[in-house]
Amino acid sequence: MQDQAAGLRRMMGQRPRFLPLGICGTDPALTALASAHLAYALSGRGLPIWVVDEAAAPHNVATCFGLPLRRTLDQVLRQGGTPDAAVSGVAPGLSCLAIDGGMAWLGGMPEGRWQLTVDALKGLPEQPQCLLLHTQPGAEAGSLAMCARDRLLVLPQGRSALTQAYALMKGVQRLYPSERWHVLVMQARDEMAARETFAALESTARRFLDIRPQWLGSVPRDATLTEAGRRRLTVQEIPADRPGVQAFRRLAEALATVLTGAGMYQPDEFWLKMWMFSRLTAEAVPEKAQNVQLS
Repeated sequence: MQDQAAGLRRMMGQRPRFLPLGICGTDPALTALASAHLAYALSGRGLPIWVVDEAAAPHNVATCFGLPLRRTLDQVLRQGGTPDAAVSGVAPGLSCLAIDGGMAWLGGMPEGRWQLTVDALKGLPEQPQCLLLHTQPGAEAGSLAMCARDRLLVLPQGRSALTQAYALMKGVQRLYPSERWHVLVMQARDEMAARETFAALESTARRFLDIRPQWLGSVPRDATLTEAGRRRLTVQEIPADRPGVQAFRRLAEALATVLTGAGMYQPDEFWLKMWMFSRLTAEAVPEKAQNVQLS
C-alpha cells in the first residue's frame, strides 16, 4: 500500500503545472499589447498558451495578433454552435478564446451546460499550460480574470499612473482578495526609473492593502511596439531584435518561474472552478462579495 501511495505521489508530482494569470492595467492599449507579447514570448519557449480575451477591439489581444473578428464564446453557445468556433489559432501552441460577459454571464449558465462546454474545450488538441485572462478595460470587477489567484498589473512608468494603478488594485482586492500580485512597468525610461515606479506602488499597497506586489520586470520605450497598431504591424511581424521584444522574452523567463508556485489543477478543473466562482459571486450580496474566493 505504501509503495502504491508513493507511486501515486510521484505520478502527481510529474503533472505539468498550470498557471491561470489575470491581466489588468491602467492603459487599455498597453495592457493588450503586454498580454499579446507575453503570450507570444511564452509560446516561443514551448509553453502551450491560451489567451482568454474579454476586451473588444481595438484594445484587445486579437487585434494585436491581426486576427479577424470572431464570435465570442457566449455568442457561439447562444447560437447553438460548438466552443471551438470561438477559438482562434495564432501560432503553434498559442490560441485566443474570445469571451464576453464576464462572471455575470458565466454565473448565469446552468452547470450541466458549462460542463459540456468544458468537455468540448478539453477535447481540443492543444491544451494550455498557461492561461492568460485579459480583462475588459473598466470592467475588472466582473472579469473572469479575477478568478485567477495570480494577477498581473500593467502600468506605464511614472508617478502620474500610480493613482490609477492603486485605485484599480484596491477595487479588485476589496472584492477578490489575493496575495499574488505581479507588476509590469511599460514604456520605462530605464530600469531604475521603472523600479522607482514599482517601489512607490509596492509601498502604498503594503501599507494600505496589506499585500506585497512582486516585481515582474519592465519594458523599455520602443516606438516599434507602441506604433505597431498605427503601422498595422502584428506582434508576429515585429523584428525579434527590437528592445521591447527582447524585454518580453526576458519577462517570459520570469513568468516561467512563477509556474513553480502555480496550482496543480488541470485546465478543465480551472474552467469548472471558474464557473463555481462566478456563480457564488453572482449569488453573494455586494457587501459580502469579498468573502468569495477561488481556492
